[in-house]
Amino acid sequence: MAQSQRRSAPVGAKPVRPAPVPQKADDFYGLESARDLLKRLEALGRKGGTFSTKGDSKPYAFYGRIHLSASQRLQDEMWKFNFSSMARNVLDHMTVHHDDDALVKMTQRGLADKFGCSQSKVSRSIGELSRQNFAWKESRGLYRLHPLYAYRWGSDRQRALVNKLGPKVLTAREIVIPNVRKAER
Repeated sequence: MAQSQRRSAPVGAKPVRPAPVPQKADDFYGLESARDLLKRLEALGRKGGTFSTKGDSKPYAFYGRIHLSASQRLQDEMWKFNFSSMARNVLDHMTVHHDDDALVKMTQRGLADKFGCSQSKVSRSIGELSRQNFAWKESRGLYRLHPLYAYRWGSDRQRALVNKLGPKVLTAREIVIPNVRKAER
């Protein structure tokens, strides 16, 4: 004798279809903005979540003994900021010479001597970087590189620094990629 098939839903129930996920306005090539990343990190911290890591990793083979990590998206879009060559030199200097708190001890006079230019040129370059939030002055002779742009002390320390600075500081200094019209290209 054949058994009748069982149904898990009542006979009159309609199938449920998943709703489409709306595309966020700040999604760019599938990447989230830094603000969304910080919100997710903050929510994970409230839930007591942890980050997992893979096993021991082998060092990269680069010139010098230390490598750094930089935002691929910002590097790709750097031309849109239209930084002067001196601003790029200062940014490169800060990217290589920051400590594990993303702080760089430097004076404008010292950089002017290094690059063979005037102190005022270095000052204008630091102003360019500050207006775009790549770096900012903490105190006299002490500048902070934005840790979501570049960091050279490993991912664990970078995450700890991002948590230490907090979403309030980093969202107030969010790096926003400028829009460029076709006529400007």
